[in-house]
Amino acid sequence: MVFNKILKDFPIVSKVNYLSTASIGLVPTPVIEAVKEFSVELARQGTLFLDEEKESMVYDGLRREGAKLLGCNEEDIAIFNSVTEALNCIAWSLELKEGKIISTDVEFPTVTYPWLRIARKENVEVKLVNAKNWYVPLEDLLNEINENTKVVVLSHVEYLTGQKHNLKEIAKCAHDVNAIVIVDGVQAAGYLPLNVKELGVDVYITGSYKWLVAPFGTAIAYISKKLYSELEPTFVGWRSKENMWDLNPRELSYASTARKFEYSTSAYSVKIGLVESIKYLREIGIENIYNHNMKLIQTAMEELSSIEHVNLVTPANRDERGSIVTFEVDKEDPKRIVEKLRKLKRPVELTIRQNMIRISPHIYNTEEDISHFTDNLRKILS
Repeated sequence: MVFNKILKDFPIVSKVNYLSTASIGLVPTPVIEAVKEFSVELARQGTLFLDEEKESMVYDGLRREGAKLLGCNEEDIAIFNSVTEALNCIAWSLELKEGKIISTDVEFPTVTYPWLRIARKENVEVKLVNAKNWYVPLEDLLNEINENTKVVVLSHVEYLTGQKHNLKEIAKCAHDVNAIVIVDGVQAAGYLPLNVKELGVDVYITGSYKWLVAPFGTAIAYISKKLYSELEPTFVGWRSKENMWDLNPRELSYASTARKFEYSTSAYSVKIGLVESIKYLREIGIENIYNHNMKLIQTAMEELSSIEHVNLVTPANRDERGSIVTFEVDKEDPKRIVEKLRKLKRPVELTIRQNMIRISPHIYNTEEDISHFTDNLRKILS
């Protein structure tokens, strides 16, 4: 099977049961080598290696691969350094003066903080829909969307519980009142088959260092043509122009595509790394990865639900979850459990979030990894 063949690209997994991709994904050896090679040649040769023509096109490969990953046109892709940067750039570019922003109270702070900051300055209400036992019902989100709504902003897959939102329904409802939908896809892109045009969202952002198995330091954003045509970027720089090398300090004009949101020199090597990572994942097949990961998640949920005192908070419905399983343990300190799992002969690496334990398997995990984890958890709790 293809997933067994790629394990050699992730040597650490022979020693550690790594179930923490939702925090930081492991980077395959071929991608590490590509980043190293670019960094070394640039450091040694400077403009002999990266001349002006090459530098002007250095993001082109990532725009191409990003468009294939997200299911959109290259012109709709902008390159950023992080999801947080992208969200802030787009949020402030909207220049909102009033209205309602809708999100949830179980969101990652990156998703809500830009809007809370805007609300300090403008007549903007940020409405965080309350989760019920960590779950946000679709109807509760839809019921909040009204004529006063300007933006619905949320994660495709929630970092805490793995809940996957029905973006198509949310986008349809939002567009009926001329609101836009902005999505943080960092916990989805890399294993979830995506077509942002079919989803109908206006912005979809994802970052490199989790499920896209690339180094830290880059993000890609789909921005709909209607939106990027209307907005003026908050941050601007020499890369914002159609011809970035004209270097005219007197005239500020923008590229005719989503590239207008790109403004600066950056760590180009990690952009090259993300190109290679997306190619790596697409060669395996995103649909194959999704089926692989969901099989591991199903096994984990079945095993965990059979362990006394373990309470799952991840949705039971496959269509409403991503590659994350989160659970609580009655009257147990999760830190004690995690410490014991990390002291095994083959340690289990996982995460604690909001006093709950979270696992997040990916392409380098196997059914044996799930059994190893659940068997040892059983022993610890007994």
